[in-house]
Amino acid sequence: MDRQQFSLSYGGDNYAGDYYPEDYYELYDDQLEDENQYYQSNINSEIHNEPPFWSNLTFRQLCAQCVVPAVWSTGNLLGTTLILCIFFRLFIVICNKIKVVPEAVLHTVCAICGVLPLVLFHEDGDLCQLLLQIVLYPMFCYIVSIICILTLKHHSSIVFSIIILFTLFYRECFTNDSKWQKTKSAHMLMSMKAMTILFDIQSNKLYTFPSVPQYTGYMMCAGTVYLGPFLTFQEYSNAFSLSVYWDKTKVCHLIWKVIISLLCFVLSICVVDWLFNQYLLTNNKSNSIINIFLTMYKQALEFRTGHYFIAYASTVFAIVCGYHSEYNSEILVTRPLIMEWPRSLLHVVVHWNAPMHYWLKKYVFEEVLKYGNKNKKHQNRIIAVGTTYLVSSLLHGLERRLSAVLLSLAAYTYVEHQMRIKLALRFPNKFSYYDKSKYPHHDSKTYLSSSNQNNWFFWSINIMFTILNIIHLAYLGSVIDMSVSNSYSTTYQESFAPWSRVLYFSHFIVLFMFFISIIL
Repeated sequence: MDRQQFSLSYGGDNYAGDYYPEDYYELYDDQLEDENQYYQSNINSEIHNEPPFWSNLTFRQLCAQCVVPAVWSTGNLLGTTLILCIFFRLFIVICNKIKVVPEAVLHTVCAICGVLPLVLFHEDGDLCQLLLQIVLYPMFCYIVSIICILTLKHHSSIVFSIIILFTLFYRECFTNDSKWQKTKSAHMLMSMKAMTILFDIQSNKLYTFPSVPQYTGYMMCAGTVYLGPFLTFQEYSNAFSLSVYWDKTKVCHLIWKVIISLLCFVLSICVVDWLFNQYLLTNNKSNSIINIFLTMYKQALEFRTGHYFIAYASTVFAIVCGYHSEYNSEILVTRPLIMEWPRSLLHVVVHWNAPMHYWLKKYVFEEVLKYGNKNKKHQNRIIAVGTTYLVSSLLHGLERRLSAVLLSLAAYTYVEHQMRIKLALRFPNKFSYYDKSKYPHHDSKTYLSSSNQNNWFFWSINIMFTILNIIHLAYLGSVIDMSVSNSYSTTYQESFAPWSRVLYFSHFIVLFMFFISIIL
């Protein structure tokens, strides 16, 4: 697998699936290459449809040449970030006890701990320019925010959001700066935070605009600059005001998350590709349906496990720093079991990146609904969903492949939603779609349920949806498995080769389901 397979995220990307950015890997590219020279030969073999470098290795050789170097390199990088998070938390605890350190100092230390990993692991020269890319952007957002608030009282958040999105789009499309490619994930996160502050002020959730130290600390807060997760200003402020109680259970829980994170990293980088190729290389029928599906599923699984790695790592950093959700609970980024056994695409959309979903739903989807015609609720929702996915794509620079995946996932989720509603209305004695969610503080609709859990028809329909969703996710994820970081440098045929190879069959299945939902 190629490091660029992690290339489109935070998380995503993404209300309908947001992908973590490549920038984490770009940032540490030099160190990774020094310890993993075999990566490049693997990339070249994928481009020319040759067996990857380690496909013919034994498991012991795989561990020696891939697993151990990968764990060592990422362990050093994440370990250093974790130490900075622990230092930041201890500093806050000590300062809260002595109560003599000014609040501005606390926020400044938070920002320094957030940016310091860039300094420690930067090996590409011109460190000052890289830091300016990070440090000047919050200042730009702060100044533009103040101007919008003073000149546009009622629509300041909308105008500011348009300016920020246009800025990101311009930098992505019209600049050829390698430093931008290494910092665009941080800019995306800071843009979301900057827009959040203005929306919260407009809705009176925040009564005063943050001071310069508060704003700087929030934009570059420790442990979340690159990997996320997204935090609201209240969640960030909780780290300074709420106590965090540690016991053996919580420490063990944290260690378990670290282990899962590293395990997902190893699966994504080494093991998944190796395991699947053991079968694919022994089966010469490369054009068989099973082989084509396994290849697509392998590529999608590599990407998903890479996402789980970053999601769990970012969760660990957020917990150690003391960030809490607005309900005073631990911040949860993703639920892998829901992704791997997707009973509903709606759940995939929600739990692929929960903080990102929350941001898109609250600050884009619901904001657009406010401006809709009250007599055209269905039309308003369609416009709101379209705007949500457009904003999500803009945050990622309108990257061709990611935009196509997001648009497809939006259509897939809508069609499945309509199918489930029609089935519930057509067979009211067998199905009930409007079931209460099992997750706290979330009122989204769940998959089809039934009062009679032994109903074979009920089980068969839900299993059918699950199998279809597994196929859809393998199909959508396969297009992201490309050997280039950005589809601007490729043709349409190269970008969507995995889809064209299977004649876009997944899209036709969804189109067929759409016609069935109309008939029902």
